[in-house]
Amino acid sequence: SFISVLIAIIALSGVPPLSGFGSKWLLYTAGIERGWYLQTAVAVFASTIAFLYCYRLIHTIFLGQLKPRFKEIKEASLWYLIPQYMLIIAIMAISMYPNLIVKPLAAAVESYFPTTIDWNGYTVISTLGYWNGNAVMYVTMGVFMLPLIVLILTQRKPQLVKQFNIVFAAERPDRPETTHVAYNFFVPYQKALGFLARPYATRFWSIVSEWTQTTASLFRQIYTGNGQTYALHIILYVVGLYFISGGR
Repeated sequence: SFISVLIAIIALSGVPPLSGFGSKWLLYTAGIERGWYLQTAVAVFASTIAFLYCYRLIHTIFLGQLKPRFKEIKEASLWYLIPQYMLIIAIMAISMYPNLIVKPLAAAVESYFPTTIDWNGYTVISTLGYWNGNAVMYVTMGVFMLPLIVLILTQRKPQLVKQFNIVFAAERPDRPETTHVAYNFFVPYQKALGFLARPYATRFWSIVSEWTQTTASLFRQIYTGNGQTYALHIILYVVGLYFISGGR
C-alpha cells in the first residue's frame, strides 16, 4: 500500500519521471505558446502546493510512530493490492513510453486543435524543448538505485529505532504525538508565507460563510418545513401558471 500511494503521489503531483510530469510539461508548454504567462505561473505554483499536501498524506499515514489504537492495522489483502499494481504497471508503461497515449490523442484532436508538438522515437519535441520519458525513467532509476545499493552493502547492521528513541534540540519529547513525523508539518510553510496568505484567506472564507448563512436564512423563511406553507406554495404556483397561460 505504501508503494501504491508513493507512485500515485509522484504521478499526481507532476514530479519526474512519471507521466504526471510529462502531461504538466505539455500544459505549461501550451500555456506559454498561447501567451498565458500568468496562468502558467499559477499552474506551476499549484503543482508545487499539490506535492506538499500529497507529501503530508504519505508522511502522516505511513511514516512515524503509530498511535496505540492503530497498532493492530495490517497490510491490505491481495485482492485490494492487485488492482493497485495493475494501475502502477499502466502508469510506468505510459511514463516510459508516452507515445503510447500522447501520440494517438494528439492525432485525434489535431483536426480541431492544431498541435505544435512532434515525435522522434520516444521523444516528444515542442517549441520550448523536448521530453524523453524513456531516458528520464532510466536516469531516475539509476539515481535512486545506486545509493540504495551502496547503503545495502555498507549498512550491514542497521539499528531499530524505538518509539521514544528520538530527541528534538537535545530534549526528549514530552508528548507521544510530538514523535510523529507529521507533527506540525506545515509550521515552516506558515512561517514563510502565512503572513501573506492567512489574512486574505481568513477574510475570504469569513465572507463566504457570512453570505452562505444569510442565503440559508432567506431560504429557511420560504422552506419552513411546514406542510401548510408548502400547500400554499403549490396553490400559488398553479394560480400563477393559470394567469401566465392567459386563463386557458
